[in-house]
Amino acid sequence: MIKINSLLELDNYLFENFLFKISPTEIIIENKKEKCVINIEFSLKKQLKAIETIEKLTNLKIKLNAIPDEEILSFIENKGFSKTLWNPIGKAMHEYNMIEEGDRVAVGVSGGKDSLTVLNALIRIKKISKVNFEIFPIHIHPVEEGSKYEEIEDYCKNLGYPLQVFETTLGDILFDKTIKNPCFLCARIRRGLLYRVMKEQNINKLALGHHKDDIVETFLLNVFYQGNMNVMKPMYSSEEYGVSVIRPLAYVEEKDTIKYAKKLNLPILINECPYETSDNSRRLKVKNIIKAIGEDNPEIRSVILNSIKELLD
Repeated sequence: MIKINSLLELDNYLFENFLFKISPTEIIIENKKEKCVINIEFSLKKQLKAIETIEKLTNLKIKLNAIPDEEILSFIENKGFSKTLWNPIGKAMHEYNMIEEGDRVAVGVSGGKDSLTVLNALIRIKKISKVNFEIFPIHIHPVEEGSKYEEIEDYCKNLGYPLQVFETTLGDILFDKTIKNPCFLCARIRRGLLYRVMKEQNINKLALGHHKDDIVETFLLNVFYQGNMNVMKPMYSSEEYGVSVIRPLAYVEEKDTIKYAKKLNLPILINECPYETSDNSRRLKVKNIIKAIGEDNPEIRSVILNSIKELLD
């Protein structure tokens, strides 16, 4: 893969058997082995499409150091996601009035597919709506996980939104065998750190990547293991910290964020937490129950979500 600022930098570039000649209006690819020439119409305002064509023809992988502002929307929207992503996201944001004029919105970027999808969704809303609000991607990074976050840092920067990274040490607390629910505690600690950063920067809203599956699973976890009907709300206010939490993916199913992440080749940060795939994970058990029922009723997640709709408000 090569990283460049503009396709113009490919002029006279030789890759295997291919020689590139670039002008502001045309890309000429000469195949020296086959002794043939390919001409591609080109515009500096549509570099992503040209990059896709070049990769198909030559297998040369190209990455722009920054996506041109006029192409960010088309990159984010891609094709085929209106029904599964943008419509349900728009519906949730409208029903719960998630974004208002003058909002300063922190996006909790964990580095997973869901948080990056939320970041993209908010950037999309900012570009297509008339609402004036600010976006601040923030990453809380436990040093014990070892994973590098440079790729998600580059990704955010390429979209025009620098990622704020705050490293922390959670291992001594979370890996204590006396802790019965480390996942809950981990989320609570990370959320507390985010709230502190938000207060310091006068940020009033926090966008998280929880989707429909998370809401349904959390409800069933509380019913099965806690004996209550508490829910993960699409939007709520924290009086203690003076901020609002929004979940734009509340009506989006996880399978669709997976498809979106693969299509855009999002830089997913590998989660090395041992509790995520543990056989003792209660959430994983509930997820498997829903998956099994879904074989008979593919709409099971929507059915459950609709049945608890009043609890979400």
